Amino acid sequence: MILTESAAPKPSLGQWLRHPAWAPLNDAAAWQRLATAINPLWSLGEVRARIVRNVIETPHVRSLWLKPNRHFRGFQPGQHLMLELEIAGVRHSRCYSLSAAPRRDGLLRLTIKAKDRGLVSLAAHRLEPGQIVRISQASGDFASKVSTAPLLMISAGSGITPMLSILDGHANTAATTDICLIHGARDSGDWIGADELKQRALQLPGLKIHFHGSAESGRLRAQDLHTLVPDWADRNALLCGPDDFMQAVEVHYAEAGLSSRLQSESFGRRAALIDTDASTHAITHGKPEQMFTANSGQSLLEAAEAAGLQPRFGCRRGICMSCQCRKHSGTVKNLLTGQLSSPGEELIQLCISTPQSAVELAL
Repeated sequence: MILTESAAPKPSLGQWLRHPAWAPLNDAAAWQRLATAINPLWSLGEVRARIVRNVIETPHVRSLWLKPNRHFRGFQPGQHLMLELEIAGVRHSRCYSLSAAPRRDGLLRLTIKAKDRGLVSLAAHRLEPGQIVRISQASGDFASKVSTAPLLMISAGSGITPMLSILDGHANTAATTDICLIHGARDSGDWIGADELKQRALQLPGLKIHFHGSAESGRLRAQDLHTLVPDWADRNALLCGPDDFMQAVEVHYAEAGLSSRLQSESFGRRAALIDTDASTHAITHGKPEQMFTANSGQSLLEAAEAAGLQPRFGCRRGICMSCQCRKHSGTVKNLLTGQLSSPGEELIQLCISTPQSAVELAL
């Protein structure tokens, strides 16, 4: 019998490409560093944007015009995105509405009001043309129900920003929709986009604008709708502004049985409506172990901040995942879906999780 030595099987293409000799060519991080060195806007998949202009709108508000790279997939008027900035070596992100409609040149506009201790907003005001920032894809369904039906826009402060984008979109399409805009601000000097809105009123014959200055006339109230727009109950409505203002308008619509006509967009923090009779739970974290308390119905993010902690956050709406952290034990409820978590270890989002028992976190 003649024995023959069988030939070793030839490696597949995948095995060949995974050979250690090719490791440098398969290192995505290395390719990303190379691309960034050639052009900071280049990325293998990350959405980045170059600051084109930084425009002063009011003493406390600036508009950033950005040119995104090819990974940005576009947006619809009324949507928002996350702006991520590196501050003192740490990445921070916040959610901002796009304040202009899509443009042929591809530029995006974010109109940002600086907050007294707003880490990201103050840093955003200091951005200069040529700097590169990270942004997310656009998201949100605000104004998704906007049609040719009569529309009421209700805004206060920087809540005007998504309205500017929506009205810009109407102007671009020469829409003739019957639109009433009610906007509240301290005075004319704080009115974001005042000149732009005057131009929109000339372009859109169906647009009526009511400006309410709180310094002269007191704060804009939900009841003012009846005087300013007598047919408010017959219109679809969009709402954006400070928390207490939005909550008052939402209650007004609910009491009238018209909640289905109102679409709200929260910018920044939405204060939790905490039931003072709700159960209080111990939240432990860290080594050595520390503790704070949170009520059922209160987000863990709000409770942690009330205790003097500073966990990372972004949108505060369950979108950006910036506040995601590991829960070691305990049960939480998702404030958006009502779903209960398992009692074991898992990742949760602090901004939309409320405790149902004692909870241990890896903060």
